[in-house]
Amino acid sequence: MGPSSWSKTVERIARRAGAARLSTHTFRHLRLTDLARADWTIDQIAQYAGHRDLATTMRYIHLSGRELAARLHRASTSVQQDREHLLAALAALAAVR
Repeated sequence: MGPSSWSKTVERIARRAGAARLSTHTFRHLRLTDLARADWTIDQIAQYAGHRDLATTMRYIHLSGRELAARLHRASTSVQQDREHLLAALAALAAVR
């Protein structure tokens, strides 16, 4: 299917569904957001998308507040665990001296 046929197909689907904002570009946004959800880095996503500027890539990624909060929680938990291990190692080292 060529680009013109694809555009017409998506336009027809959007019209039938009453989804005026649906376009071929919608699927590009969805794909790049899915890659972000799959833990691709912004650099990897930009390269995949053919973007030279990361700001352009950022316009395509639409993570929800819940997704961002879950990522922050995971990162914070990981950082906290790392700090606790470091402090335990320091305390053990101090006890030996």
